Amino acid sequence: MTVLVTGARGAIARNVIAQLLEAGAPVRAASREPSGTDLPGGVEPVRFDFTAPETLAPALKGVDKVFLYAASDGIDAFLAAAKDAGVQRLVLLSSAAAHGPDGDENEIGRRHLDAERPIAASGIPWTFVRPAMFATNSLWWAQSIRDEGVVRLPYPEAPVNPIHERDIAEVAYAALTEDGHEGRAHLIDGPGHLTQRRQVELIGEALGRDIAVAELPRAVAANFLPESLLDMLAAGIAHRYGPTAEAVTGRPARTYEQWVADHVADFK
Repeated sequence: MTVLVTGARGAIARNVIAQLLEAGAPVRAASREPSGTDLPGGVEPVRFDFTAPETLAPALKGVDKVFLYAASDGIDAFLAAAKDAGVQRLVLLSSAAAHGPDGDENEIGRRHLDAERPIAASGIPWTFVRPAMFATNSLWWAQSIRDEGVVRLPYPEAPVNPIHERDIAEVAYAALTEDGHEGRAHLIDGPGHLTQRRQVELIGEALGRDIAVAELPRAVAANFLPESLLDMLAAGIAHRYGPTAEAVTGRPARTYEQWVADHVADFK
C-alpha cells in the first residue's frame, strides 16, 4: 500500500505522513518543490503540481491511495491520471464550509465543493474530511507576539472552536487505512468554545508573559479574512458544526490548551 500525500509542507500532511510511517506504510510525499521540503527518513519526495499535468503520472505510479489537499484547478487531469494509475482510494482535505445546502454561498465552501464534486463523480472510492476552524490559524499571530507582544483581532470576544491538526490528520489516516469510510464526508469540530481573547491569554500563560489584544476594525480585517468568517465572528454565536474527531477515531479530541503546549516554541 503506497500512499501519496500531497501538500507535504502542510501541518496536517506532515501528521498524516508520521502516522503512515509509524504503521510501516510506504509513503510518497508530493509538493511542487520536493527538494525544498523537509521530510523524515523513509519518505520518497516527488514533484506534483496540478497545473503541470506532466508531473501527475510519475507521482502516481504504483500508488494505491492518495491524501489530497483541495485544488479545483487541474482536478480533471489529476483524476484521469489517478484512474490510469489504478488508485483505489482518495481522501480529500475539504472544509466544514462545504457542508450543507448553503455550501455554494460562501467562497471557502464553493472552492472546496469545486474539488469535491469531480472526485465524487470520478468512480474512485473517496472520503471527504471537513474540519471547521484550524487551531493552526493562531500561528498567524506569532510574529506580532514575538515582536510586539500584541495580537490584533476583529471581534476578540467572538467564540471559536479550534481543532488540533493532529485530530484532523488522525481522521484522514483512519479514512486511508480502514474500511467503512468510502463515500462519507466526515464533519469535524473542536472540543469546546473559547473566545479569541482567551486563546491569546492561553498563549501568554504558556509563554509566561502578558500579551495585549487590540481590536482590529472589520474594514482592515476584510483585506485578509473572508467576509463569511467575519460574519460568523460578528454574530458572536457559539456555533457547533458537528462532532469532534472522536466520532471517527474513538479518542477524545485535543483541547486548544493542548495545541498551545505543542506549539509554544513557535511563539518564542
